[in-house]
Amino acid sequence: MNNTFQLLQRRKEMLKQFRQDVIKRLSKLKYKGTPECHVRINVNRNQTYIVNKEEKKRDTYVSSKNIGTAKQIATYDYLNDVIKQIDKEIKLIDRSLVLFTSDSPESYYSTLCKGRQNLITPIRLTDEQFVEAWLSEPYEGGSFSLQDPEFYTEKNERVRSKSEILIANVMCRLNVPYKYECPLYLEGLGVIHPDFTALNVKRRKVLYWEHLGKMDDPEYATTNVSRINFYEKNGVFKGDRLILTWETGKTPLDVKLVEQTIKHYLLE
Repeated sequence: MNNTFQLLQRRKEMLKQFRQDVIKRLSKLKYKGTPECHVRINVNRNQTYIVNKEEKKRDTYVSSKNIGTAKQIATYDYLNDVIKQIDKEIKLIDRSLVLFTSDSPESYYSTLCKGRQNLITPIRLTDEQFVEAWLSEPYEGGSFSLQDPEFYTEKNERVRSKSEILIANVMCRLNVPYKYECPLYLEGLGVIHPDFTALNVKRRKVLYWEHLGKMDDPEYATTNVSRINFYEKNGVFKGDRLILTWETGKTPLDVKLVEQTIKHYLLE
């Protein structure tokens, strides 16, 4: 239910912005419109006429040389009709949002006292319970060799690079649950270990994060392009369940961009 509530809110905000854009476009029209003036199209003959009910005379045929006036009138009518459609949808969304109150069936469990909660298995896990269950699932991460440098995050977990420290620490600071190098099976490639497997708690959606740290190395780049292709062949698409960041020797990872990426994919 929370997801639906958020989707409706986002749709409403988008419609409000859309309405402002339409009004701006209306303000730029030279033709300001009258209720009596419209454009009529004879579809069979592909002919355009201007209809003016106020003047009570035959419709005026519009030649190709004078099509500008007809375009202005048609655009004016179109934009006003769009505003009506937007206002209608916003009203419907507002009515729907009223239904999403704190008394929803899913949230009822959280209103109970702790003693009663301990006696009950809720119909839907709370966010805290869901995260706890997800993080408690056992897994065996990738292995390190004796030659691998040692890098540790603020949570004292070992990772493979300074950039991975940065990514992990920002997720930790923003309270994003994640697993480091949790195994994933991709058909055609076998078991791999994505750099991070992260959880969008609001959407209860698992995403995979690959950081490509040596994109100026041709062999490395070729290998990882193939790896990304296998993700998508298995239905894990960029911008949906696959997050990609990259860097080169001359273009290091941008910490601000990492934070924006996390907020976009894992907190919205």
